[in-house]
Amino acid sequence: MLLEFIATISAGAGAAGIILGLQKLLRLPMPKWAMPAAAGLAMLAFTIWSDYSWLSRAEQGLGDSTVTAMTVEKRQAWRPWTYLFPVTTQFIALDKVGAKVDGAMVKTDMYLLTRRSDSAIVPVVFDCLLSRRADTVGLPEGDLSGATWYDMNENDPILRTACDDLR
Repeated sequence: MLLEFIATISAGAGAAGIILGLQKLLRLPMPKWAMPAAAGLAMLAFTIWSDYSWLSRAEQGLGDSTVTAMTVEKRQAWRPWTYLFPVTTQFIALDKVGAKVDGAMVKTDMYLLTRRSDSAIVPVVFDCLLSRRADTVGLPEGDLSGATWYDMNENDPILRTACDDLR
């Protein structure tokens, strides 16, 4: 988040510098509001670009070994442009390369990513026949006897991705 703040300030300073350079180069008087307006517009444009490009940049960071199962879009009052086009703030991806299929069971890693927050990787098992999921954190490899199963809707996008795309 600190780097994003620095980049936003840099975009504003760069835009103000362009206006100053044009003023010096063209030797034309510019209105006093031109420099702060250019800086403000550049910072706003960078913020909007950063919000809407986060999902694709995060997916690229995970690489081709994952498939996005679900996204969460939000509208936020302090970002009025999100009322026109909601911004993605969270997504869940499944590891397709490391997935292991055993009959109706699919074992894989589930990536939980949130913008401006910590991310998590949770090893999970999906039971495609009974439409349920178990987190396998702390369980011995291959032993599901102590697993807590969570029922899922058979049309749940995460379950559908695991059972259709990973099998």
